[in-house]
Amino acid sequence: MGLATEEEVSILECVRQKNPEVEQAIRDMELSLENLASQQATMPSESLESAIWDRISASQAESPVTQQVTDPAFATTDPTDKIKTIRPQSRKLQPLWIAASVLLVGSLAINIMLFKNRQQNIADLQQANAVNQESEKTLAEANQRWAMLQRPSVKMVTLQGVEKYPELKALVFWDVQTSEVLLAAENLPTVPSDKQYQLWAIIDGKPVDAGVLPLSISDNSLLEMQRISGAQAFAITLEKAGGSTTPTLSDMFVIGNI
Repeated sequence: MGLATEEEVSILECVRQKNPEVEQAIRDMELSLENLASQQATMPSESLESAIWDRISASQAESPVTQQVTDPAFATTDPTDKIKTIRPQSRKLQPLWIAASVLLVGSLAINIMLFKNRQQNIADLQQANAVNQESEKTLAEANQRWAMLQRPSVKMVTLQGVEKYPELKALVFWDVQTSEVLLAAENLPTVPSDKQYQLWAIIDGKPVDAGVLPLSISDNSLLEMQRISGAQAFAITLEKAGGSTTPTLSDMFVIGNI
């Protein structure tokens, strides 16, 4: 409306285009100010309106000769004066509209920025908490397994590679009292996604399932396997994903006697 600089108008239009919430808020503000201006408008008095209509009627009844009006209600020092149209006082509210719009846009922009920052902070905090919880869980499991290895009842069984894989090696830690079994097998070859390694315990000459190994094994990890009692040996074979009920002896990789 001519009261704001080009830079202010440019900033306002940019914010309105990129933020529907700001656009709606400004439209609501414009409507409120227009209603306020209409309510405060100065209307002509009834006496003035009656006087105007009386003069119009008298002019139509007079001859073409111009007569001087002596009614003091219409006396004027300038015969060219005309009745001024009473306009609403909306222009007096223009600075208020500009100030209110700028404040509103600034407030909304700051609130939007703070909201986005708060959401990002919450996401970062949740991620940090998740990582911290996972780290605490891993540490607790490592401490528990380390404590198991210190027990006198734990036997360490070395599983050596078979003739086809002489370079392979795995370790089984078996607690003969609690039947707990931990496996360290980090140097086994990578297998296809439809295959999976499986640990077997040999009990009375028969293979017993001791659990399948995860597809991905991290370095220095101890895998908790199924509990086993009365084992004479342990072995690892390659089976279909999910494991098998009987070992595939042709795909045996390591074996070790107790």
